[in-house]
Amino acid sequence: MMPSVTEIQRGFQVDVLKNRILIADPNPDVSRALQLYFEANNHQVQIVELAGDVLKIARHWQPNAILISTELADKNPYRICQEILEDTLTAHIPIIMLLHLDERWARLEALEVGADDIVTKPIDIEELRLRVEAAIRLSTLRVQV
Repeated sequence: MMPSVTEIQRGFQVDVLKNRILIADPNPDVSRALQLYFEANNHQVQIVELAGDVLKIARHWQPNAILISTELADKNPYRICQEILEDTLTAHIPIIMLLHLDERWARLEALEVGADDIVTKPIDIEELRLRVEAAIRLSTLRVQV
């Protein structure tokens, strides 16, 4: 018997509530604004201010997506992206790079190191949410296959 639309929607809402997003941005105003927005849209959020902590927290917390700002100064954010993808515990997690500059070299480098998507600051927060949710959906499908 086919599930009703209500049952399907209820199942989808439960999945959305479980989504965890790790945000790595050195600007506390940006991090906090993103946290408030994503939490208002039924996501759990953890903020990291130091690039060196991203992989450690990602391994332990297992977020559904990671947002990494290219403004992180304590470690090369592109290198962090590579480390996440090289680690067997985190390689499945989609990464979205938040670019400070809308320059071709920055976009190409982010994609070359393995970022799943890029968003240029200033951020259209609704677009970012939709991109994050799409990346999580695609990642979930890849894991199921």
